[in-house]
Amino acid sequence: MKRHFLAILTLLTAIVTATDAKVIYVAPQGDDAAAGTIDAPLATLPAAYRLTEGGDTVCFRGGTYNVTDSQVMKINGVYAFVFALEKAGTAEHRTCYMGYPGERPVFDFSALMLDGKHRFAAFYLGADYVHLRNFDIVGVPVRIKGHTQSECVSARRGSHCIVEDIAMHDGMAIGYYQKRGSHNLVVDCDAYNNYDDYSEGPYGGNVDGFGCHVFDTFEVGNVFRRCRAWRNSDDGFDLISCAAPVEIDHCMAFYNGYCPSSNPADTVNFVSAGDGNGFKAGGWGMNKRKTKCPDVCPAHYIHHSLAYRNKAHGFYANHHLAGNTWENNTSCGNRSNYNMLNRKNTFEAIDVPGYDHSLANNVSWTFTDASLGGHLINIDPDRITLTNNSFAPSVSSVEVTAEMFVSTSVSLLFTRRLPDGRLPSIDFLRGKAGTILEERQMGW
Repeated sequence: MKRHFLAILTLLTAIVTATDAKVIYVAPQGDDAAAGTIDAPLATLPAAYRLTEGGDTVCFRGGTYNVTDSQVMKINGVYAFVFALEKAGTAEHRTCYMGYPGERPVFDFSALMLDGKHRFAAFYLGADYVHLRNFDIVGVPVRIKGHTQSECVSARRGSHCIVEDIAMHDGMAIGYYQKRGSHNLVVDCDAYNNYDDYSEGPYGGNVDGFGCHVFDTFEVGNVFRRCRAWRNSDDGFDLISCAAPVEIDHCMAFYNGYCPSSNPADTVNFVSAGDGNGFKAGGWGMNKRKTKCPDVCPAHYIHHSLAYRNKAHGFYANHHLAGNTWENNTSCGNRSNYNMLNRKNTFEAIDVPGYDHSLANNVSWTFTDASLGGHLINIDPDRITLTNNSFAPSVSSVEVTAEMFVSTSVSLLFTRRLPDGRLPSIDFLRGKAGTILEERQMGW
């Protein structure tokens, strides 16, 4: 633990010493009339923001920051961008908003009201080369009726941004939501216990853990890496209407599609809510009046990831108009573990068996108390590539049993992150040494 703390402290020191950048300090007991030094910190992010330029760092001391309407920095149409971060950094010197090393700040947005006519974007990425690191976002509300949403981290303009070690939980908002930008990295983040029971009643739709839905085909290079999504009332990861390819790497989605629990590690109590897919990788919907799609549909890359006990499908193509690449994933106990359903074409909103997908080295398993619709469903066997998967119709399919895994202990999914945001190695549903899963390098 000491080693991780020193590494983070070294990073903060380097920001100061290697450049002319400033570090502005904020603390829950600070004063917005103060100088913003470590000994005289400010009280709010908006006050610190006014003192910064691109490439500077705002450093938050530990504790809870209760965000009020007076701190909303920008209103643009229906959106209230609470913390509108619009000062760009550079590739060498990012504009950084980070928790102080060894401490964990919490931003609580539950008191936000305004006039009841705005969506809330808690942290708005409105510039390039912005870096968020090491804090929690909780309580982001929804105050509008109808099909609406709020967002914890709202990426609507910035490219080359990093969102790292951010926990987005116990609110009514989507965790990370991107509509614009390229080459953004979301790494070592968690989104859980998010549920909107206000806008459309108890259904709780439209509250995903992570989503990327960029408009243009040139908005490439966006990556989710080592992120977890659980007990979000809709989907874990959602790429619907995303015009450019996205990579999902070493991520976990479990217990999505259910209402939150007062115990984030609850594995017993489940109340149905929204869709509940683990990884929803693409698609443009099936509304015949809304058939506009890109001329070239993206092929997403989902690999080394785990889908466990989501209400709907584990890995789901969602009527996509192109094939995705699915490699070294493990899926267990979902309605179906792999569902490759595609849409016929741009002009015909008709479901057809999946085509152009490539599946390699994936594992599917179930157990007696799970409701499972199939290991692999909705495929056109003549139009997809299957290589070294545990399930038929792969010629190398195997019968997977519990004894093939290092561990089947669900509690491992809730392992606490290390001080630097990374997860220790998790053995849940990993192939055990000496088994065919390990020998053939199958699964996550």
